[in-house]
Amino acid sequence: MKIGVYTNLNKDKDGTTAKVFLSLLKEKGVSYKFFSDRKQESDTHERLRELTDGVDVLVAFGGDGTMLNIVPYCAVKNIPILGVNLGHIGFLTEIDANQTAHGLERLLNGNYYCEKRSMISVENGENSYIALNEVVLAKTDNSNICSIAVDIDGVRADKVRADGVMVSTPTGSTGYSLSCNGSILSPELDAFIINAICPHSLHFCPMVISGSSLVELSCDSDDLRLTIDGKIISFEENPQKITIKKCDYTATFIRFEKSSFYSRLIKKLAYWGE
Repeated sequence: MKIGVYTNLNKDKDGTTAKVFLSLLKEKGVSYKFFSDRKQESDTHERLRELTDGVDVLVAFGGDGTMLNIVPYCAVKNIPILGVNLGHIGFLTEIDANQTAHGLERLLNGNYYCEKRSMISVENGENSYIALNEVVLAKTDNSNICSIAVDIDGVRADKVRADGVMVSTPTGSTGYSLSCNGSILSPELDAFIINAICPHSLHFCPMVISGSSLVELSCDSDDLRLTIDGKIISFEENPQKITIKKCDYTATFIRFEKSSFYSRLIKKLAYWGE
């Protein structure tokens, strides 16, 4: 087994936690590749592509944002991810920093299972992206609202006046969409949520649609931005139109315990409320 190790230095100060894990790998003679990252580094994209070449498992140290950052690189290569939580919520991670030795033993012994999560793909002209949580089309200047047309399978479903519109996966339903009054979806569901951000409307409510549907969001306003799992992507042309559908790739997370999604959910939601 060859293990890729990725740590977020904004969470793992001086890479201390990751270094302890690397020492364990050396003691056991496990082959590995290592990459430490900060948000401001410009070569992250190429280095993450290199990190995920030829590894069997990726161990990521950080929080949910770290997991979202690494997921696209692992999904296209079908690499399972073990998340070590150094953040606050850790919805996508599996173990805490003090459990890495035990986690490594289970990993090497094959004493784990893989949990699959659906993703969505986004096309904007010739550009394409994949997301685990959500895709957001919104105004750059949040002091103004915009009018965004929502088409589902070629049929106009609504035209929403709001700060923006998002399309979320079941995984993303516990994130940004939840803060916008969206429903929580079980990860096993083959569905998406279409949700508005601060809609200026008396009738709009989040829509749960089939995972096989094709969604188109379009807007003739300028100064729009596209956000993929928290990463802002600027548009080069107006008007804007993006196409969203279920991705051919899936995210794979290593799990050690068969815990219920709902027990995990209530634990994390209770933590958020403290």
